[in-house]
Amino acid sequence: MIKNKNTAQRLAVIGAGIAAKPILEKAKELNITTYCFSTPQGACAREYADYFFPVNIFDVDGIYNELVKIKPNGIIASSEITTEVTAILADRLGLPGNDIRDGFSARNKYVMRKKVADLSSVFQPDFYLYSEDIKPSFPVVVKAPDSYGKKGISLAHNDEEFVDAVKYAREITQNGDILIEEYIEGGTEYSVECLCDGNEAYIVQITEKETSGPPHFVELGHHQPADISEEERSTICVAAKDILNALGICCGMAHLEIKIKDKKAYFIEVGARAGGDSIGDRLVGLSTDCDYYKAAIEAALGIYEHKEIKTVAHSGIYFLCRQTRQMLPLFKNAGKYDWCRELEMYHDELYDICGNGDDLISGRLIYMSDHKITLNDLNDSVVRINDFENAYEMLFDFNREIGIYKSDDDIEKSVKKFLELGNVLGIIIDNKLIAILNLYCNNYDTLESYVCNVYVLKEHRRKGLAKRLMDEAIMFTKNNGFKRVCLHVANDNFSAIKLYEALGFEYTGNEKVIGDETTVEMIKNVE
Repeated sequence: MIKNKNTAQRLAVIGAGIAAKPILEKAKELNITTYCFSTPQGACAREYADYFFPVNIFDVDGIYNELVKIKPNGIIASSEITTEVTAILADRLGLPGNDIRDGFSARNKYVMRKKVADLSSVFQPDFYLYSEDIKPSFPVVVKAPDSYGKKGISLAHNDEEFVDAVKYAREITQNGDILIEEYIEGGTEYSVECLCDGNEAYIVQITEKETSGPPHFVELGHHQPADISEEERSTICVAAKDILNALGICCGMAHLEIKIKDKKAYFIEVGARAGGDSIGDRLVGLSTDCDYYKAAIEAALGIYEHKEIKTVAHSGIYFLCRQTRQMLPLFKNAGKYDWCRELEMYHDELYDICGNGDDLISGRLIYMSDHKITLNDLNDSVVRINDFENAYEMLFDFNREIGIYKSDDDIEKSVKKFLELGNVLGIIIDNKLIAILNLYCNNYDTLESYVCNVYVLKEHRRKGLAKRLMDEAIMFTKNNGFKRVCLHVANDNFSAIKLYEALGFEYTGNEKVIGDETTVEMIKNVE
């Protein structure tokens, strides 16, 4: 639907996929008229544009002919695949854009490496295009040079793995080439979020990456600002600016990937667009005072005026999959905290993922805080111990410490039963389990949950921890559709009885002998 606007600024946006949405929304906020060009298939952001043109995004002449009529003030790429077309069109129209006098250098990883090869501020692995005549010196990284999102990348240690890696890259590459690189083991990967105004490149933020490592190096999380020394920061900034200059990336957003090893910067790749995985459209806005997309649009229009960019907070994103299963407790509990900005759970199964943005990702979590959020931020919270990767070891050590079981075999049997059939609610401080409660929600005939084995280590008693565990058990029961909570307590355990009465539990009149103790049954309705 065409909307009428009375504004002098007109912005052409190439592509209408999900990455175009923040650009189009920001332009609307700035009262800039947008003209969006994209194939209709997958054009999920078209509704945010003022004018939409259903065209092949690689039809440079067709788009150019339309733009000549529109006379836009600027043009901007929305995603990796539209960056080259956008640069060509900007050059033809005489608009601000990336330099293409020596060809476009920000789509093909082999071309990037060739152009960066002579820089003294950045190191590179040995690299070459695949040929059956060349015998690789293992280990090597095999890449589809025109791919993005870490797709088509594998590490090969031998001939058999090399054959599989070449096959995988060949499935992804569109131009038929396959890039072979020396494997630089170790170090830490960073991305550098940049902004160029036609004259100078500015470093907006440095992001620390968490990756799966070999064989596919999938990105599993991103955190801003990166925890680096001033020396490392300077090394990264100098290398980033030199790389952008060498590649002719001089207008708008840029996303570089660099590895630091032994205080040296190793170039990985670059994109002439915002970082994906919510880096550009979410994390930068949370961690800095920079309105990144506003600045990028102004750069495309040739009206950007730079102001000092400051880091104002820590931000980050985690992706949930089998490779990050240890972070499941964070996902399960993040909704309780004000540092949680976005939390999405797509499905319960955890799968290995092979590329950024993989459909098999089970969830995503975005945070903003005064520090990097980790599992340590669950300290002193009531959490479901079953969700922890080392749940068995935690419970085994806890039960051995409290000494209520006669042997390690008894502990093993009990722990396995708790984890298989129940929900172990616990409190952890400094990576140590200090209090637990076992909750069974498996009686679907009576819809009655059952609490047992409430125990707090002696040095942590009289701090209200048992009450916190019981409060969580009651809420857990209700949230899972059960109607009552039932428990048995020794008839001479007056402190526990007092707690349960205060929580609204009532006697049923039933008694039960457990071991050498006579217990009374208490129950609470939670409907």
